[in-house]
Amino acid sequence: MIRLSDHIASAGGWMPIDAFMELALYHPGEGYYSASIQNIGIRGDFSTTATLSPILAKALVDKWRQACETTGKKLPFLEIGAGNAALAMAVMNELGFWKRLSVHYHIVESSPNLRDFQYLALGNRATIHNNMEKALKACKGRAFIFSNELVDAFPARVFEQTEEGWMEVGLTVKNGAIAEELRPITKPPRISILEYSCTRLGQRIEIHDSYAHWFTSWLPQWKSGVMTTIDYGDDFRQLYARRPHGTLRAYYNHRMFTGMDVYAHPGKMDVTCDVNFSALKDLCAQCIGDQVDYLTQRDYLLPYASGSLQDRFLTAEAGAGAEFKVLIQTRN
Repeated sequence: MIRLSDHIASAGGWMPIDAFMELALYHPGEGYYSASIQNIGIRGDFSTTATLSPILAKALVDKWRQACETTGKKLPFLEIGAGNAALAMAVMNELGFWKRLSVHYHIVESSPNLRDFQYLALGNRATIHNNMEKALKACKGRAFIFSNELVDAFPARVFEQTEEGWMEVGLTVKNGAIAEELRPITKPPRISILEYSCTRLGQRIEIHDSYAHWFTSWLPQWKSGVMTTIDYGDDFRQLYARRPHGTLRAYYNHRMFTGMDVYAHPGKMDVTCDVNFSALKDLCAQCIGDQVDYLTQRDYLLPYASGSLQDRFLTAEAGAGAEFKVLIQTRN
C-alpha cells in the first residue's frame, strides 16, 4: 500500500501532481500499471476501442497498406502500450494468416503485468520491448507506429490561474490529511501555458510534460513511416471551455472519481486527464518536413464501420466519435 503522506514528506512537504501520478501509476511494487491493473475490457478496470469492436484494427491495417505502398517498403507494426493485446490480436486477424507470417509485429509495454498478458495472448507472434529505443532498433528505424489511449497514461502537471498568474497545483499534508496547495512555477512546462492564455480565475489545466520528454527522447531514431496517436481530448480552447476545474480524474471498476477522491487510494486507481492536442501538434510541428494530420475518431473510423451497435457508439458524432481525436505524423 502506498503511504502518500510519507512520500510527500520525503519530497520536502509538497509534491506536484505529475509526481503523484508517477507514484500512483508506476511505483515499481505498488503502482497501478506496475502491479494493480488486472485486465482491460468489460470485466476489467476500463474498456478501450479495441475491446469493443474490430473497427480500429480494420482502419489501422488499411492505413498500414497505404503507408507501405507510399514508402515502397513493408513496414513493421509497432504498437505502444498494447494493454491486454486485444488490438494486436484484432490487427493480426485483419491481416489474415499468410500476411501476418511475413509482417513483424512489435510492442512497447512498460507494465510488467500487461507484458504478461501480452505474452500469454500472443506467444511468439509479436516481439515485446520495454522501451522505444529497443523497438526502433529492431525495426531499423522504419515502422508503422500507433497507440490507443497512451498519452493520457503519462503523468501530467496541473496549473491554476490565480490573481498572481499561473500557479502549479501540488499535494501537501495539513492536520494529518492530504490537501492541495498552489505554489509558484519554478520549472516552466515544456509546452508554454502562456501560449494558450486563459483569463478565467480558478481555471485549471493539465500539461503532459512527461510525454513531451519521452517523445523527443526517441524521436531521432525514427527514420520513416507513420505514427498514429489516438486518445480522448481536444485542442486547448475547446478542451477547457466547459471545464473550469480541469479534467484530472481517477477510475476504478468503471467508476469515476474527481476532486480529492483522486488522491484517496494511490496505486489502486487509474489516474488520468484529457489530452491537450494543441501541445501534441506543437511537438509535431518541431519535426520539420513531417506531414501532420488531425481529425476526429469518427472521421478516422467511419469508412470502416459495420453498422453494429459498438461501431455506432465509437463513431457517434455526439460521443466517442468526437471526444477521441487522431493525430497522424508521416515521415518519408
